[in-house]
Formats: sequence, structure tokens, C-alpha cells
Amino acid sequence: MTLQEDLEKVLDILNRLKGEEGVIIVEGQKDIESLVNLGIKNRIINVSQRNIFDVIDGIKEKEVIVLTDFDKNGSSLFKKYVKELNSSGKKAVTLYYKELKKYLKKYIVGIEQIYPFLQKRDLIENNSEYDW
Repeated sequence: MTLQEDLEKVLDILNRLKGEEGVIIVEGQKDIESLVNLGIKNRIINVSQRNIFDVIDGIKEKEVIVLTDFDKNGSSLFKKYVKELNSSGKKAVTLYYKELKKYLKKYIVGIEQIYPFLQKRDLIENNSEYDW
């Protein structure tokens, strides 16, 4: 796929994500800022340096969207959270991570990089509310 085709897929994925109601877990504060700048209004939890069981115990929502980074550490954390969320009776939503990773992995490695990556290509405006 070309960069343009990948970007079109990413914009579609983000638009679908915007319509989700589940809580989102990410690795750091900059990931939260990137998603907020993209117009994501969900509750977003930073799991950085937090005990996985404490994080999961604090989540009341039944569906949890796992959006860790695409690097080795992020992939490992993704697997751990999916396993523990599903074991705890919650539903780990993995589709968005898998789709974003598929189309963005060759360009960026982290969730925090999505907003600047799209902004640099004039695909979104500052603090966009998905008015593309």
C-alpha cells in the first residue's frame, strides 16, 4: 500500500475509534495528549509505571480499548493487558491496536506520534475535532 492509502485507512480507524464508548489504556501522558488532539473523548488511562492489577481493578467499564505502542515493549504490554483484562471478565478491545499497527508501524512506533504524523501531512488541523 502507498502512504496515501495507509493514511486513508488510519483516518477511517480513528473516526471509528471516536465513536467507541470504552475506556482506552495507553502507555504514557503524551499518548493521551495525542488522542485528545485527535478528538478522542473517551476516558483515557495512562498505565505507565502502574501495577497492572491495580489498573484493571480501577476500571469499571466492561470494554477496554488497549492502545499501547507498536514497539517490542508496547507489544509485550499489549499482550499482558489483553490476557489480564479477559481473565478479569472485561473485554479487551484489540481491533484498533491491530489496525493502527498494521498501517502505521512502518512510519511511527508510538501512539503519541499519531497526531503530529497526521498534522505534518496537513491531514488534520490543530486540535481537530475530526472535521476532515
